[in-house]
Amino acid sequence: MFNLKALLCLVFTLWTMALRAETEAVKEASLAITEQQAIALFYQRNLSLIAANFNIDNAQAQEVIAAAIPNPVFSFTVSSLNPNMFRQEYNNVSSLPAISPQIQQLIETAGKRRLRIESSELATEAVNLDLKDTVRVLTNAVRRSYYSLLLAQKTAKVATENYERYREILRVNGIRLKVGDIAETDFTRIEVESLKAQGDQDLAKAALNQARANLLLLLGWPENSMEISAVEAWPEANPGIARAGQNQLAEKALERRPDLQAARVRIDQAGKMLTLANRLAIPDVTVGAFYQRDPGNFFTESGGVSVSVPLPLFYRQEGEISKARVGLNSAELALKQTEQGVRAEVMKALAAWQSADAISQRFETSVVKRIEMLRKAQEIAYQKGAVGLLDLIDAERNYKAMMLDYYTALANRSNAWADLLMAYGEEVKL
Repeated sequence: MFNLKALLCLVFTLWTMALRAETEAVKEASLAITEQQAIALFYQRNLSLIAANFNIDNAQAQEVIAAAIPNPVFSFTVSSLNPNMFRQEYNNVSSLPAISPQIQQLIETAGKRRLRIESSELATEAVNLDLKDTVRVLTNAVRRSYYSLLLAQKTAKVATENYERYREILRVNGIRLKVGDIAETDFTRIEVESLKAQGDQDLAKAALNQARANLLLLLGWPENSMEISAVEAWPEANPGIARAGQNQLAEKALERRPDLQAARVRIDQAGKMLTLANRLAIPDVTVGAFYQRDPGNFFTESGGVSVSVPLPLFYRQEGEISKARVGLNSAELALKQTEQGVRAEVMKALAAWQSADAISQRFETSVVKRIEMLRKAQEIAYQKGAVGLLDLIDAERNYKAMMLDYYTALANRSNAWADLLMAYGEEVKL
């Protein structure tokens, strides 16, 4: 009966531990985010991106201003005031003052208002494209920060595993020291290496916290942010982009990049502004109508219309036309400079990606497997007495250094891929 109770207690304990481990695993999984989830959080919470939307609101307000029709002008005139009109002997109808209400309306000619509306609409379109370009650049920053966190996690994992291995080696050799199987100097060397491994672990944890803080700063510090982690999966390259040639990628980037699209739109806007400046030389017309009631005149009531046009004799908007022409030339120059910059970015990003990808593939195909086999072989040889302690420590150091180089290569490849996507102009859905 006692054995049965003990068995039941053991089963219950194991079940409780399994349930607790499962709960912790679910909790940890809920705090681990993917790259796409990090980007989505950035879009929702980043303050710089929210501030960029204010430019769109301002552009839309300018559209309302450009489409506004000039308000009519109403005036009311009282004339023929007689200082004796309030005296009783002059108190008659003919002594009353004349009144004249009138209204005037400015009529813009030559389609100036339509040109202003079209120009403001193009300005709003350009601002929207600027926002997309801001998102393109900031998304790359999020990706790079995410990969930095992933690299910090891998580095911390390697440092922790290395420290645990040295602790195990230290424990085993502590037993061997008691029975006189190894010298005290060898045991001291293991202690020193264990302390170094512990120091590396502490540095790796500090770097991990720094990388997490950098990412959270971009994401706006969501809830449970201090426990956030990156899902351990490096990005996979899109074959359609990775295998494309330099000229093909550059041509696609020239079509897709929002900064180039904004530059083209601003050329159209500058062309509208130049046309508007030329049209400003055509005078606008002001029409009016009035009614007059003058009891002192023979015709007590009368009315009329008026038309006024400014005569462009001395100034014909030469300054505005020159300024608009300079704006058009500047917009065309900015487009050419942006096109050259895009081609250079694509060339550099593609070269960096191809180099980083080649290095990572060499690690994956040969280096990682060989360094693991070498470490295992040195451990077995040390256990059998075929090699000394220094050979074992050297194998552990080489394995750690090579794994860190491997993860750094993966991070470099991921960053190069993010830069290539940014240069290519990957479409970002807001």
